[in-house]
Amino acid sequence: MTRVICPQDTCVFWDEGYCGADEITLDPDHLSCISMEDIQDLMLDSEDIDEWEEELEDEEWGDEDDYFGEDEEW
Repeated sequence: MTRVICPQDTCVFWDEGYCGADEITLDPDHLSCISMEDIQDLMLDSEDIDEWEEELEDEEWGDEDDYFGEDEEW
């Protein structure tokens, strides 16, 4: 398999200096990669993360003794 060296370390396909995309599309006029997807575009903003944390805190997880109690005899 051919490996393409990639200088874009903020791309989601970047894999230790090489492109990990299944297919690569190049712009012949600018000699640049059109397949590049910036990882910053995929990161959640802090408001989304805070909202998810609140939802997790509000969920009822049941009694801890049910999960961490003494082992029953078989």
